Amino acid sequence: MITKIKQLSRYTIATYNVDFIRKIIFKRRLVFEIIFFTVIIGNSASIFGQSRSNTKEISGYVTYNDFPIENVNVIVKDTDVKTTTNKKGYYKIKAAEKEIIQFSSIGMKPVEIIVEDITKRLNIAMVDELNKLGEVVLKTNKKKNRYGEEEEESTITTAYGKINKKSVSYGRIKKVKGKELTVQGTSLIETLSGVVKYLSVENGRVRIVPNMSIANPNQSLAIWDIDGAVYEYPPNLAVGDIDKVTVIKSISGTTKYGMRGSGGVIVVRTKGAKSAKQKKGKKRKKKKGQQSGYSNGAVPYTSVESKTPFLTTLDTIADHETLSKFFQGLSSNYLETPSFYLDVSKYFKTEKNNNSLSSQVLSDAEDIFKKDPEALKAIAYTYQERGLHQKAADVYIKLVELRPSYAQSYRDLANAYTENKQYKKAWNMYLQYLREGNYILEEGIEKVVYSEMAYLYTLKKGAAGIKENSEIKGLGLQNSKSDIRLVFEWDTSEAEFAIEFVDPQSRAFNFEHSQEKDSNRIMDEKQRGYSSNEFYLYDLTEGNWFINITYLGNKKDRPSYIKASVYRNWGKINQTKEVKLFKLKRQNYKMGLLKLNLKLPSSEY
Repeated sequence: MITKIKQLSRYTIATYNVDFIRKIIFKRRLVFEIIFFTVIIGNSASIFGQSRSNTKEISGYVTYNDFPIENVNVIVKDTDVKTTTNKKGYYKIKAAEKEIIQFSSIGMKPVEIIVEDITKRLNIAMVDELNKLGEVVLKTNKKKNRYGEEEEESTITTAYGKINKKSVSYGRIKKVKGKELTVQGTSLIETLSGVVKYLSVENGRVRIVPNMSIANPNQSLAIWDIDGAVYEYPPNLAVGDIDKVTVIKSISGTTKYGMRGSGGVIVVRTKGAKSAKQKKGKKRKKKKGQQSGYSNGAVPYTSVESKTPFLTTLDTIADHETLSKFFQGLSSNYLETPSFYLDVSKYFKTEKNNNSLSSQVLSDAEDIFKKDPEALKAIAYTYQERGLHQKAADVYIKLVELRPSYAQSYRDLANAYTENKQYKKAWNMYLQYLREGNYILEEGIEKVVYSEMAYLYTLKKGAAGIKENSEIKGLGLQNSKSDIRLVFEWDTSEAEFAIEFVDPQSRAFNFEHSQEKDSNRIMDEKQRGYSSNEFYLYDLTEGNWFINITYLGNKKDRPSYIKASVYRNWGKINQTKEVKLFKLKRQNYKMGLLKLNLKLPSSEY
C-alpha cells in the first residue's frame, strides 16, 4: 500500500503517517502514561485549587480589520479573573503559565490562547463568527435530455488537468452548478451536506471517505481544489462567485492528488476563474528569455527589509576596535530586543566580513537572553545556518534546562547532536524524548522525530550504538524516494504564517499556521511544546519548485524567525543538508523564500 501511494504521489508535498510506528514505543509506555496523566491531572487540580500566586501580567490590543475593539471580554478560563478592552482596544490581565485566556465579543469568533513561560504580550486580531459565505441551500433545477436523464459534462477540470468522468467509479462523484446555490445561512460545508454524505466534520475539515488508518485518526480528510490551488480548509467565498462545485471520492478520480487526495477532493471553480479563462483567448507567444511557470508577485525575501538606522551608522565605521565600541555603546539600549543582536551579528559577518565580532555579538546575546527560550532558539538557528553545530548544541542544552516539558527541546538537541556527528548522544536524546511521555503517532513533531530516528537507525546504527531488538525492528525511512525533505521550525508558537509550495506545473499547496485556520494545532503545540513541521517534495526533474510565505504576525511587538532545513537525497549515503534562516517582520505580503531544483544549493529569490 505504501509503495502504491508513493508511485501515485507525483507533484505532491507529502506528510506521511506510519502504521507500524507502535513498534518503537517501549513496553512500559502504558504504565508511564498512566502515571504521567495522573500527575498532570493532579497538578491541574492543584493549580485551580490553590491561590494563583504565580501569575504574571499580560497585556495587549484587540483589533478587528486593524481597528481597535472596545468592550471585548478577556477572561482567564476556569477562574473569576476577567476584564474588558478600553476604547483603544487595550487590556491588561494576570494569568499563570498553562492557563487559557479567552477573548470574546458578540459577532466575533472567540479566541483562546494558552499562556506560556514567555508570554507577556498578546495582540489579538479577531474575525467574524460566521463564515462570510453564509448558509447555502441547493435548488434542484438541472437540465434533462429527451429521455429525462440529467445532462452533465464528460470531463472535470482540476488542479492536475482534466479527469474523464468515465474513468471515475460510478456514484463516487457529485457536481453542483453555482446557479443552483442560494444564500440562506452559515457555510458551504452545510450546503453540500444536503447532497454529499459526510461521514463527519472534524475541526473545520470534512470526511467524505472512511479512514483506514487506526494509527492516525486525522488521516483521509477531504481537501479543496479552488481554482487550481489546493487547500485543507473550506474556502471563504461568496456564493455568487461560485461557478460550480464537484465532489470526487473515488481513488481513480483523486489519483493525481497523491496522498493528500486520499480523503477525497472538493473542486470549486469560481466565476472569476471562468471569465479569466474566456478572456485569455489565444495563447500569448512566449518572449525570448521569459521564464515559464509560476508568477504570483511574491516579493523576493532579500529585498523585504530596509537597513535599520544603527546599521546605517555602522556603515561609516571601518576599523575593528571602533566597531566593537560603537556596538557596546548601543547594546545597552536593546537589552529586551533579541533581533538587534541577530541583525548586528549578521551585519558584521556579511557586510563587514568580521566573523570575530559577529560571534562575539551572538555570545553576548546568549548571556543577555539566557532565560528567554525564544531568543535562544533564534540564536541556535543562526549557529546552525553557519554550520557551528557544537555552539548550536550548547544552546539547545540550555533550552532543555529551561523547557524540560517541551517535546521540541529534546528533538532539537538530538538533531543538533546528529549535525555534529555525535550519533550516540543523538539517539539517546531521542529515547529521552519518548521516556518523557512524548509519542510519535500523530501530526507535527512526531513525524519529524520518527524520520530522524529512522535515519539514525538505518544509516548510523553502529555509530549511534543502537542495539537491535524487537521494539525498534522495522523502523524505516518511509519517504526515502523523495527528492527533497523540508523541515520548517519557528522560534515562537505564536508565529502565524502561510507557507505556499508551488510545483513545476504552477499548482499551489498550502500549509497555514494561524489561530483562525488551525487553532487546535496551535493549542496542541503549546500543550506539548513544539513548533515544527516536515514536508516532502517529488519530481524536481520537471523544473523549479517555489516556496513562498505570507507572514501574519505573532501577537507581540517583535519579529519571528523561521528556519528551513533542506535535505537532498534524504536517507541515503550521499544525503546533504542546507539550513536557511529567515526573519519575518513585514506582515501580509507574500515573500519568496526558496527556489528548489536539481541544481545545488537551493537559492533564495
